Amino acid sequence: MSKVVIIPLGTISPYTKNDMNCPGYLIKYNNKKILLDCGNGITRLLSFPNDLENLNVIITHYHKDHFGDLGALQYASYVYHNLGLLSDKIKIYIPENDFAFNKKSIVSNNESFAEYFNISNNFKITIDDLEITFYNNESHSIESYMVKIQNTNFKIIYTSDIGTTNFDELINFCKNSDLIICESSFLKKHNSNCKTHMTAYDAGVLAKKSNSKQLLLTHFWPEEDKKLYLEEAKQIFKNVVVAEEGKMLVL
Repeated sequence: MSKVVIIPLGTISPYTKNDMNCPGYLIKYNNKKILLDCGNGITRLLSFPNDLENLNVIITHYHKDHFGDLGALQYASYVYHNLGLLSDKIKIYIPENDFAFNKKSIVSNNESFAEYFNISNNFKITIDDLEITFYNNESHSIESYMVKIQNTNFKIIYTSDIGTTNFDELINFCKNSDLIICESSFLKKHNSNCKTHMTAYDAGVLAKKSNSKQLLLTHFWPEEDKKLYLEEAKQIFKNVVVAEEGKMLVL
C-alpha cells in the first residue's frame, strides 16, 4: 500500500502569528499532491517549483483565511511555467456558488497557469485510486465543504469550517475514518454562543461517536495555548494530536 503523507502548513485562524499560518494541509500520495485550503502564509512552507507538479488545490469555502495565499500560488504557477519549469497546469477546485465576488477574482486571474473546477454538494472526483467527496454540512456561516478522501485502505476527513447544528449528519459523514482533521476554533472556557464553529470538546465527541481511529485538531485561535485544545479533546477521545506547522503524519 502506498503511504499517505499529511503535512500541516497552517493551523490557526483568522490571522497568522509568529511561525503559524492560516489553514492549509498538503497531502502527498504516490506522485500526486492535494492541497486542502490555501490560507495566509502557507506558501512559505511549500517547495517551489516541485510542489506545483501534479498539484490539486481544494478551496473549501470563500472565507479569506482559507484562500489568502491562493493568489501567490497562482502567480508562482505562472512564473514557473514561463521559465519552462512547470509543464502541467495546477488544478483548483472551488465552490460553484460565488460569495462576495471571491470566485470571480480567483478565476479571472490571468497571471496563473491553472484550470478550475466547480465543487457542489456530494460532488466526487478521482485522483489515482482516491475517491474524493465534497459535502456541505450547512452548519457554517457560508457554504463550506467537508472533504472525504478514501480508497480501499484508508479514509481521511477534513472538516474545514463547521458548526454543531447538524451534528448527526457530521457523524455519519466521518463514520469509521482513519483520521479526522477537525476544526476546533474554541475551548469550552470561551462560553461562546457561536454555532458555526466547534470546540475541541466537540471534536472529541465527533471522533468518538463516528468510531474514528485518530483525531487531528486544527483551526485554533492564535492567542491560545494549543495544549489546552489537546487536554479538552482528550476528555472524551484519547487518540488526539494537535496540528503543528510542518509536523507530518504518515498513514
